[in-house]
Amino acid sequence: MGFITPALLGGAALVAVPLLLHLVMRRQPRKLVFPALQFVRKRQQANRRRLNLRHWLLLALRCLLIAGLAFALARPTLKGTGLRGKEGAPLAVALVVDNSLRMQYIHENRDRQQQATDMAHWLVKRLPANSEVAVMDRSRLSGGFVVDISTAEARLSNLTPESNPRSLEIVVQEAIQLVADRTDHRQEVFLFSDMAAAEWTEEAIESIRELLLKSPDVRIYVVDVGVEDTQNMALGKLKLRNNILRPGQPLHLEVPVKATGMSDDPLAEIFLSTSAEQAVKRGQRHLQLSEDGNGQITFELGDLSLGTHQGYVRLPTRDPLEVDNTRYFSVEVRPPAQILLLGENVKDTLFLHEALSPELISDRSDVQYVCTSEIFSQAANLQLENYAVVCLLDPPPLSENFWQRIIQYASNGGGVGVFLGHRARLNGFNETVVQQLLPGKLKLRSRYATYLRPRNFAHPALAGLKDYAENIPWKVYPVWKYWEFADLAADVYVVARFANNRPALLERPLGRGRILCLATPISDPLEPQGREPWNLLPTGPEPWPFVAISNQLCGYLAQQDTESLGFFAGEIVTLRLAPKQGVSNYVLRDPGGESIRRTLPPGENAIRIGTTHALGNYRVVSGGNSGNLERGFSINASPDLSRLHRIDLEQLTNALPQERVEIAQTLKDVELYVDIGRSGRELFSWVITLVALVWSTEHLLSNRFYRSAA
Repeated sequence: MGFITPALLGGAALVAVPLLLHLVMRRQPRKLVFPALQFVRKRQQANRRRLNLRHWLLLALRCLLIAGLAFALARPTLKGTGLRGKEGAPLAVALVVDNSLRMQYIHENRDRQQQATDMAHWLVKRLPANSEVAVMDRSRLSGGFVVDISTAEARLSNLTPESNPRSLEIVVQEAIQLVADRTDHRQEVFLFSDMAAAEWTEEAIESIRELLLKSPDVRIYVVDVGVEDTQNMALGKLKLRNNILRPGQPLHLEVPVKATGMSDDPLAEIFLSTSAEQAVKRGQRHLQLSEDGNGQITFELGDLSLGTHQGYVRLPTRDPLEVDNTRYFSVEVRPPAQILLLGENVKDTLFLHEALSPELISDRSDVQYVCTSEIFSQAANLQLENYAVVCLLDPPPLSENFWQRIIQYASNGGGVGVFLGHRARLNGFNETVVQQLLPGKLKLRSRYATYLRPRNFAHPALAGLKDYAENIPWKVYPVWKYWEFADLAADVYVVARFANNRPALLERPLGRGRILCLATPISDPLEPQGREPWNLLPTGPEPWPFVAISNQLCGYLAQQDTESLGFFAGEIVTLRLAPKQGVSNYVLRDPGGESIRRTLPPGENAIRIGTTHALGNYRVVSGGNSGNLERGFSINASPDLSRLHRIDLEQLTNALPQERVEIAQTLKDVELYVDIGRSGRELFSWVITLVALVWSTEHLLSNRFYRSAA
């Protein structure tokens, strides 16, 4: 409790006036002679006691009236009892507003960010004019102290939702350090947040605690604008089976669904964009959720033409947090990949050619690969850059010029498959130039029978076999001979092994390209002339595993798996350019329809874009009417956005230094418990009302006690 004009409290001494008047004007009893009547005397004593009581009551009211009037004129104020800093010092205040997309949760017709900024505005208006104020949010821009209070209010009004927010822990730490530097100020941090548990990990709380212990004058006031019982229906991370499709290959996507506090089975819809402004609904699915509120929706669309296709999956259900009801996607339908098969003779290429592009199939609309078979002696006349993949089937020792061309081709982004067989030689393949391609120096030809036995299907070269891996009868396709390597190069990764644990399929990166080496051939006929076959991979009974693995390996070499077109907000987008694709500038079209022209530095082999904060589908166009480049990509919010579970507030306050942190959930809490450095909450209106009430009571009693007899 304090007073604006405490000197006026001296007026309370005027209570002596009614006391003196009471004593001076007290009536003296007159002595009258009455008969000695017992009952009359008793009546007289009772009247005297009642009269004295009335006089004392009236005296007390008059004293209270004078004291109350002096008390009111002294302007009493009620100061907060919560966060106290250095008494009398100016304020250094940091206002931290959580503006992540999760704060778009609507409750009572207002989202949480609006609720937070309204409360922050209310607080700023009550700060002393000499306060230093900083407005900080979760964007990448660092917020320092502003020039004046009006600038702070403007920053609060201009806060926008952040799709790629910084860690709340980092922002709070920056705020603590900012105010702690003002050693001659009262240091206070106000945090406006929904108190989602995802932000308050044990590590985050501990780091804030340690920083507070190092800054003993800093006080934190957490203003909780969250909702206790949340309701939400959210789409999770969208999963595309393939980002790059071939003609006739369907678009297959899956998206998980999570319901919180809602039991209705949702309806999901899928849309494909026909232009920058329009999208056409291509299907819908009803989903039955499990008891824990989880489910998954699957869509499959066919008949996609060549080019880039973009769209989105959405839940038309309205719920308090609608930003996680939509997921965007982009895919590309490209012409069949051109595969060059090189062998000592055309027969060497027969098995792989039929596995990738069967000639017996009359319907060629869904062919993913177009294979060209050539022999090594004609390789010098071939334009390797016209092919996505070059496969060397049981190559013999070749010229250094040939190997240099293959190395250059791989460095520029091409895929090379090397399938070693009986033609390989130690003296030709252990040369320095060839070792840039192979996983290591050849050691010997093993003669111990085994079979191919992949165990890890997480590698993208084998990921397509994962669903039926246990049903592949690898033992039916024995391997009698294979090449063993000496020490493998440091950058070599063993993709698959034989059953005896010897390396079978090995990968080695080279520049922008990749190389796969199989230690046994896939070109041996069942009965080769003059020798025994090395394996039965392509010639065993019903060799469908050979067809499956051939398509997987060539798809990986063609880099169909790594061409991601879906990213999270804030990630750097990388779109690779083909070797012949000369792009010097391009136009980026964002989801809002705005076009931005950009220049690509000379020699760049990829377009890199970092300004991806808006959610939706983007387009990259270059070459004008020639259509030199037209691609797209999609930006989605992180699935962590939908984690609405709240932290236990008592647990938070117990984990942080005692008496340094307070929690408020309403403006009334802030007003009552936060000392913001002003005179406090004035009580004049309440006190003067009480004075008026006492005055009225005194007036009524005096009129009643002193009214003249009729």
